[in-house]
Amino acid sequence: MGLNSNPLSLIFSFGIALTLPAIYIMLGCGWLFVKTEGSLYRKTILWARKAILPKGLGLFLVSIATPIVSPTIADKWFTFPAAIGLFTIPLTTIITYLAMYWLLRQNRILDAGYGWLIFAGMIIICIMSSIGLAYSIYPDIVIGKLNIWETSAATNSLKFAFYGIVVAVPMIFIYTIFIYKIFYGKANSLNYD
Repeated sequence: MGLNSNPLSLIFSFGIALTLPAIYIMLGCGWLFVKTEGSLYRKTILWARKAILPKGLGLFLVSIATPIVSPTIADKWFTFPAAIGLFTIPLTTIITYLAMYWLLRQNRILDAGYGWLIFAGMIIICIMSSIGLAYSIYPDIVIGKLNIWETSAATNSLKFAFYGIVVAVPMIFIYTIFIYKIFYGKANSLNYD
């Protein structure tokens, strides 16, 4: 938090370092639910069941610790009327998490091909977390130290980057569609018939 090295900031950073792998495991499991079947699908269910509790606990603890570590963030989240509108972020995250937890315990539903809902839930949780983080730290890049206006480059550099983005982003979009068409559907056994 703000490049501080006090014990509270270090514990907070350590908590985030433990939470992120669980989130990535759940994202990977969600993707495997979409793309696989058979024995790998079964293993994915076990992996997701092991990762969902650490992910949920980590997100909960980081969400609780963030306003404790930063009074600026606490002021943004807990002042009215903003607190009313912002309540939808943790509420959506909690409901999605509980639905994912429940779904992972329902073999019948997962076997029917609804494992993709885990991936959809992870997308929702990641979007809600990103919105919450963006709101929390805006306009800072490093909390209390550096804001977005202090980090922006000279106008000519930004123009150069803009033209690069105008070319690169559409190419990335086209490439993504192309790759998606190639790898569309479930992964299956390779054969040479």
